[in-house]
Amino acid sequence: MTSRPLLQLCIVFTIGVLIGSFFTVPLAPMLALMAVVLVVTACCFFKAADLTRWLLVLLCLLLGVFHINMWDHWHQTNLVKYGDQMVTITGAVVREPDVRPDRVIYQVEVSQLQVQEQRKSAQGLLRLTVYQPQQIFRYGDIIESQGQLQTPSSPGNPGQFDYQQYLTRHGIQVIMSVWQQENVKRLGQVDTGIMGWALVAKEHLLKVLAKTLPAEQAALVQGILFGNQGMIDEDICADFQTTSLYHILSVSGFHIALVLGAIVFLLHILKVPLKLQAPLSTMAVIFYAAITGFVPTVVRAVVMGLMVVWARHFGRERDWPTAMALAVVIILFDAPRAMWEAGFQLSFVVTWGILYLTPTVEKMLSRWPRMLVVAVSVPVVAEITAIPLVAYHFNMMSLVGVVTNILTAPIITGVMLFSSISVLVGLLFAPLAAIINVTTGVLLDLLLWLVHGMAGLPHAALYLPSPPWWGVVLFYLLLACLPYFSLSKINIPQYLLGAGVIVSLVVIVLLARIDNHYLTVHFIDVGQGDAALIQTPGNKNMLIDTGGWTGEFVDGSGAGDMVVLPYLKRLGINNLDVLMLSHPHEDHCGGARTIIDNMPVGLVLTTPLANSADRQGEVVEEAYSHLLEYMHQSGLAVLSAKAGQGLQLDNNLTVTILSPAAAQQNLNNGSLVVKISYQQASFLFTGDIEGDQQQILVNTNNNLKADVLKVPHHGSGNFAPEFLAAVNPKIAVISVGEKNRFGHPAPAVLEVLTDMGTKIYRTDVHGAVIINTDGQSIWVDTGRKGE
Repeated sequence: MTSRPLLQLCIVFTIGVLIGSFFTVPLAPMLALMAVVLVVTACCFFKAADLTRWLLVLLCLLLGVFHINMWDHWHQTNLVKYGDQMVTITGAVVREPDVRPDRVIYQVEVSQLQVQEQRKSAQGLLRLTVYQPQQIFRYGDIIESQGQLQTPSSPGNPGQFDYQQYLTRHGIQVIMSVWQQENVKRLGQVDTGIMGWALVAKEHLLKVLAKTLPAEQAALVQGILFGNQGMIDEDICADFQTTSLYHILSVSGFHIALVLGAIVFLLHILKVPLKLQAPLSTMAVIFYAAITGFVPTVVRAVVMGLMVVWARHFGRERDWPTAMALAVVIILFDAPRAMWEAGFQLSFVVTWGILYLTPTVEKMLSRWPRMLVVAVSVPVVAEITAIPLVAYHFNMMSLVGVVTNILTAPIITGVMLFSSISVLVGLLFAPLAAIINVTTGVLLDLLLWLVHGMAGLPHAALYLPSPPWWGVVLFYLLLACLPYFSLSKINIPQYLLGAGVIVSLVVIVLLARIDNHYLTVHFIDVGQGDAALIQTPGNKNMLIDTGGWTGEFVDGSGAGDMVVLPYLKRLGINNLDVLMLSHPHEDHCGGARTIIDNMPVGLVLTTPLANSADRQGEVVEEAYSHLLEYMHQSGLAVLSAKAGQGLQLDNNLTVTILSPAAAQQNLNNGSLVVKISYQQASFLFTGDIEGDQQQILVNTNNNLKADVLKVPHHGSGNFAPEFLAAVNPKIAVISVGEKNRFGHPAPAVLEVLTDMGTKIYRTDVHGAVIINTDGQSIWVDTGRKGE
């Protein structure tokens, strides 16, 4: 192990952590085994035995396996025993608070817990969310909070963001939400060290931004300079993501390189002795890293940047592979499960791509003007390197990312330069900072105009299904071989190499798009509401209802943007052929505005509405009327459907409207009832029709028989047993929210279906229910396995 021994040992340790993340090992025997290997290694070392290097490799491997298991053991907490109970916790805020427009999120190290007047010892991390806060507590504050402890549940939809796993990777197993500020109070403070000093300094810097820039611009600069994204408008974040600029809003290598470069340049201008430049640069950049919270992307950039600084200091050769491997180990020592975070993977993979592949790309573009090569090569390499991981984690590929990164790079550099100068000057003289930030504001306006314009281009981003993990690995192996082909004696034109990489990327990303010739129906878990996606064998897409949470009609955020749209993106759906809104209730169409704003819709089917405003005590919400008006103004084809109508969505697949024959006074009974038939298989969607309307359908319709029934009105007790008998489904799906206040589904409905021999699936229990059919056989998959 004479060539790059540190690199090799770091790689072996990382492999050990990877292995340990899949297997739980007993700690005591593992520690004993490591001790034995260590003693044998020491003996071999003193005897100069050839076996020494292999024993070192084994020791590093065992250390990696042991470390992640030990980390998991340290982060076990007795707080989980008090889940769903009202408790009072006492603990210290151990990270910078995450401030959002309507809430603030704390990470609390709990030291004491009180249940029913009894104080108990407790330990463990808690994620505390305080809504509509009147006071923001600081890092290091000891706080007391009263609320209900909860254990996050696993996601109901396949591929959905796993909040439970996300928290587990950060050592957190319980959460608490508080809506009244008086239930949270400050008791004192613990010693905070360098992090406390850094965050106090950051508070003063943020105050300068707040005083010298408009709120929207100040929030954006917070993200660009310090990685604080909580106050940035969601639409701006979406535009940055679409244009592949989201990394600008979280401190990364680009930021550290600029900061470190500025520090070195300043020290040189001030004629600081060379022997002091490396130590001073180190202290300054570590302080900046503390301000940003020592997140993995920052740690990676700081370690690699300082390795360059100190290599220069000692006159050594710069070795970026060793620096990168050392950064991996440092991060994994602190948070071994960070390796599964998308940010961690992207940070290292893109940095590897830039350092490893840029020389090859520059050689390919050697006939271009040098300035153009420098401007183009890094963004191209970064984008190509990132695409597989971005598609895997976020189901998106930006088609304007390279161009946007090239165009915005000088603007962002200017924003960082002027805003950083302004916050430092503002600590001494705020009026001068305001003058400097006039330039910052102009640059930010230009940046937002450019980003919004690029994001608004047709097909600026493409939604993709997640490629298989082995396809992602295969692509990176291919990239790793690219320089060897370009430097080998094989006479392959370089442009063909580049074309080969791009073609391979397209093939890998589109692997999951292979048509399986099945009809697939997804009953999406949207909580208390309905949303069902139909994917036909001919790649047609129909969405029946969009879910909707309380208040979503008004504020536009809820099931649509948090559940349904991400679900469609994960499947690589870029347009809907048909959107059907069964009736005007919010839990069925509250998310519609989000859907039509984010993807083309060919046809919208709605239920006819009675002219009378009074519908048996119900009033069509004004927001629904506005939604219909908005759809018409947007140029969408909107059809009020009635019984007897239908459409041929695909070959051998028909959609038939069974009800209503005319507008109904009762909005639930006015739900569109639709039967979808594909060869010998059939599905019946029933909206929220109640017992009397169900009985009317039994009396007037002879075509109710279906293999799969979407049970009416979330399994309400207001049902007609004759209707269930007429449908006689093999499978019944109940779309219902967990622990809902309506008591859905009613035990009587479950009893009738069970007695009929129907297999029952519930979204509150099984998560998403995904039914596939080839027109003959039917098989079912669920979002929550093992239920």
